[in-house]
Amino acid sequence: MDVYIQKCQNCNSRNLRNILARDDAQRVYVQCRDCAHLVARYVIAPGGYFHEGKDYESFLRTMMLDGGFSSGRDLKAAFKEVSDSCAQGFNEVVERAQKKYGDDLP
Repeated sequence: MDVYIQKCQNCNSRNLRNILARDDAQRVYVQCRDCAHLVARYVIAPGGYFHEGKDYESFLRTMMLDGGFSSGRDLKAAFKEVSDSCAQGFNEVVERAQKKYGDDLP
């Protein structure tokens, strides 16, 4: 796994904001807060958006937007799996970033 801390290609700032847009697909636009330059755009895979700290109802709304509705039991299992894997993945990414960039992450 490669880990990168994103920066603006225009001014090299790491002061960035994510702007989430939902229509036929969920997209994240990354904008530099210092020069307002578009840094990147990501298209989120169906079922791929997870907001830490939000509850099960938030997860259900995302699944409904993605059209990935199945049984209630399946959704509860999917929520637990996403929640657990998100926490585990985040911890791993932070650890790898600290190895690459040092304790004072950019």
